[in-house]
Amino acid sequence: MRENFVPVTRPAQWVKGLLIAKLVLSSVSIVVAILQTEILSMTARSGSTYVEEIANESSAQRILIIQFLMGWLEIWTIVVFLIWFFRAHKNLSALGGRELKYSPGWAVGGFFVPFLSLVRPLQVMREVWHGSDPSGLERDLGPAGPSIRNYLNTPSLVGWWWSLFLITAIIAGFILPRVSQMQYSPIHTIFEMKILNYLIILSDLCEIPYVLVTITLINRITRWQVQRAERIRHISSQAQLDTSFD
Repeated sequence: MRENFVPVTRPAQWVKGLLIAKLVLSSVSIVVAILQTEILSMTARSGSTYVEEIANESSAQRILIIQFLMGWLEIWTIVVFLIWFFRAHKNLSALGGRELKYSPGWAVGGFFVPFLSLVRPLQVMREVWHGSDPSGLERDLGPAGPSIRNYLNTPSLVGWWWSLFLITAIIAGFILPRVSQMQYSPIHTIFEMKILNYLIILSDLCEIPYVLVTITLINRITRWQVQRAERIRHISSQAQLDTSFD
């Protein structure tokens, strides 16, 4: 067993904790948006055209506060996730990975290169998945291991993770500028604010499956790497024992 294997359990725990916090905050945001939408509907039925008092007072302020908290939480979640992702890929060489297509740096950099960011994180995660799977150890240790591993299909869990990530990122990129405008526009029509609330609800609803899939993915890869490291240690010990008898 190589000494440079470092379990990624600690960063995995931090990422999962932050993701659970996002899940809770998203749930709160959904409830607040639904309640405000109902208030707006009641206001519309009363014949009012503008809702300046709602935009400037408690309801709109709650949306701004929640979105602000979610923004900071998102930043910390991304940072810690990238730490976990980088270290998980860095472990691959210690877990029997040979002739890897990507470096650990792509686990981070792949998210920030224009256009390439649409596919590179998915490719790196696929490599981490196959390079961490204990059932693939014998395959990777064989002469044709790297060529076989590099052409394996994308697992469904990895595909769902990346699809949900792109969906939530696109929706968030559309909504966040409009939420920011609420700070500078003193008056909003009922229709505009209801549409904004619907978008916020949609965004938060997409966050729920994304968070659950991401936690499942992190749990599996983190557990697999420990199991694969144990199998390599066992193989090395058995080889040394056989050599001593010879």
